[in-house]
Amino acid sequence: MVRATDWEQPADRHTKLVDPVITVRQLARFDFTRKPPTRIDHALVFSTPRGSYDCYLPPMRPSRSEIAAKRYTAVYEVDMGVHPVQAGLTLPSENDAFEFEAVVDLSWQVVQPDRFVASGHRDVPRLLVGELEQAARPVARRFPIADSAHAEQDILAAVSARGSLGATAGLKVLWTVRLRRDQENVNHQRRMQAINHQADEQILTQHRGMELDDELDRRSRHQDALQMGRALAYGRQEQELVLQQQRWQHERAVLDSRQAVELQQLQTEKIAFYQWHLRQGGVHAWALRLAEHPEDSLLAINSMREDQLRLIQAQMDLVRQLLGGDGAESYELEGPKQLALRALSEILSQRLPGIAAPGPAESAQSFEEQQPEEKDQLSRGFHPHDVPAEPPAPTPLVDTPAAAAFLVDTPPAPPPATSQARSAFPDWQPPPGYDSAPVAQAPPFPTDAPPPESPGSGPESEADSR
Repeated sequence: MVRATDWEQPADRHTKLVDPVITVRQLARFDFTRKPPTRIDHALVFSTPRGSYDCYLPPMRPSRSEIAAKRYTAVYEVDMGVHPVQAGLTLPSENDAFEFEAVVDLSWQVVQPDRFVASGHRDVPRLLVGELEQAARPVARRFPIADSAHAEQDILAAVSARGSLGATAGLKVLWTVRLRRDQENVNHQRRMQAINHQADEQILTQHRGMELDDELDRRSRHQDALQMGRALAYGRQEQELVLQQQRWQHERAVLDSRQAVELQQLQTEKIAFYQWHLRQGGVHAWALRLAEHPEDSLLAINSMREDQLRLIQAQMDLVRQLLGGDGAESYELEGPKQLALRALSEILSQRLPGIAAPGPAESAQSFEEQQPEEKDQLSRGFHPHDVPAEPPAPTPLVDTPAAAAFLVDTPPAPPPATSQARSAFPDWQPPPGYDSAPVAQAPPFPTDAPPPESPGSGPESEADSR
């Protein structure tokens, strides 16, 4: 029959242990004849009557004969697993008002079960933390609360110099210490850090804002310079455009004025040209017509013949009225009679186209048949054909390009009508006045002769008035 255990803790592989001894059981002389129910990964520590301990590491187990021969009095079942532990402790600083907060991370394992059982420890974490605190407190006392980094470094060195933790209890320990300030100092430092961060942020904001302002100002100045340059370029181009438009307007006005002057000169030349031809009479007008329309030569000749006949008839009627009228005195009709006689002589000397000119005998006979007044005029040197010479034609002005173009475009003046008539009728002779005015003008009165008296003047009129 197996005796009940003196102490036993319900623990499995995942139980957080403080004491690695799982069970403790007293043994009688023949009590361990059967194998006790132990786990294969646990060590068995047997106590002898002499007070020593025999350790059987797993998976080793003593035999029955060995147990009986050595007369074991008790057996301890020891867990040899690795157990992690995290603990916190406070360490004093240079100032008693402030303490360091240390966090210890441990992982312990029983490597010498008999030694651990002989040490009699029941709380392994407390054992290890006590040793650590005993080594760290004198070191932490030398540092101020703000110098936690150097304090942590020296504590690690001091604890390592003491040797392995738990070595006296047969333990294998891996450990580390993290030292930090107390919570109030941490909060203060965090507030200071927040203030510093905020100040740094504001300083950086101001600094970057100044840089931003400088950049914005530089950009604004650059934009202003670009706008001013663009405005200057546009203004310069606009000014050049306005000046060019003004130059074009000026040139156009000059050209318009020159053209107007040239048109006026051309109009003046046209007026002078047509005035001169119209002033010369029908022959020149028909010559101008024939120069433009040569096909109208027959019409021109017939018209000239009819005009000449009508002129002759009108002159005959005028001579007849002047010679046969009795309403005026003889001295009053002296001038008109001379003109009538001259017109009569011209009428008598005219020949129609196609009629041969009279010979010398016929001319003498006609001279003999003339009236005594006409003979008297001829004897004194007056001839009916003594008419003033035609004034020379005006010279066209060709100073301007328009006048030159007009004169170039104007066809040359046709030959006189007499040459055309001769070419059409070889036997035709031009009558007097074809190349001159229809009626010859009377010569002006001598300056020393008294002007003709108007009707109603003279001695008789004075006697009548008396």
